[in-house]
Amino acid sequence: MAKEAIEAVKEAEAQAQAILQEATQTAKDLKQEAETLAEERYKSIMEEGDREAKELREKAVQEAENQSKPVLEQGLNEAKKILEITDAELDAAVNIIIERIVNVNGNS
Repeated sequence: MAKEAIEAVKEAEAQAQAILQEATQTAKDLKQEAETLAEERYKSIMEEGDREAKELREKAVQEAENQSKPVLEQGLNEAKKILEITDAELDAAVNIIIERIVNVNGNS
């Protein structure tokens, strides 16, 4: 009877050891799976962030181009007007400026 009890205890210990090993392996597997899932989720989040950042940059560039286009067109139109000034108009403007300078200095 004592021999049977000892055998039963040994068998129970062996079963407990097997259960413990199986639980340890399951825990390792679950940990590895969780790490893999976390890494995949991290990559997914980073890719989404990169995509959103790219979209925001593109939107900002487009808005800047839309806002600057009228200003550039106005500048080009003004530059064309300046280039269209004739020599006679330029001479007249120079004479007006000289006259004002002379009058201001002459009256002082």
